Amino acid sequence: MKLLVINSNMNREITDKIREVSRRLANPGTTVDVICAEWGVPVIEGNYDAAFAALATVDLVRRHEKNYDAFVIACYCDPGLYAARELTNKPVYGIAQASMLAACSFGHRFSILSPLRRFKPVIESLVRYYGLEALCASVRTVDTMDVKQSFDDLKAANAIFAREARRALEEDGAEVICLGGASFSGRDHAIGEEAGGVVCIDGLSVAIKQAEAYHCLGYTSSKVGLFEAPRVKTRVLPDGREV
Repeated sequence: MKLLVINSNMNREITDKIREVSRRLANPGTTVDVICAEWGVPVIEGNYDAAFAALATVDLVRRHEKNYDAFVIACYCDPGLYAARELTNKPVYGIAQASMLAACSFGHRFSILSPLRRFKPVIESLVRYYGLEALCASVRTVDTMDVKQSFDDLKAANAIFAREARRALEEDGAEVICLGGASFSGRDHAIGEEAGGVVCIDGLSVAIKQAEAYHCLGYTSSKVGLFEAPRVKTRVLPDGREV
């Protein structure tokens, strides 16, 4: 199969890390391409940023729709996920939704860890939107570290998030931890081990494996109801282009 992974922000350093992890995880018969947004924001840290990222992401899905069998949106607010599912009957996975659904397979309740307090209500809103509020023990953030810092200093970041993972288990009743960001890609086992052996879910990893498994089964997005194809076929962008 051919899989396109989209980093919804413009950060090429994180995109390179996502590419490394994605290609390492993929099965031998899977071709993985990884790209980032060509316009929008360098990092997504709130709803305003996510709105730009969603448009940039959906535009990439639209442009590449015929060339791939499935798509993964590698940003933890899943920008443009449902709009992208309207555009194509090919599966589109968001790493936030993928991680939460996977966590439900490994424990009764999960907590989500993310840098930046500003992002906490964004993730909490997403949990409610996906109908998983009863299964989410907590959303914990680290106020001393933003998204870029959590990627730049991996040793310090892993230690801090391992501490928060232990607190989520001990204080919130969590049984599984979701790592809330593409910057955590490939760090699930290291953080889990440092936290005492707790199960940590990396959304990118499970989204890729879901894409491969469901492609083999021949499953696609339903076009009945929520993901029905858009009825208005022409839209005008700010530069005058019609899409």
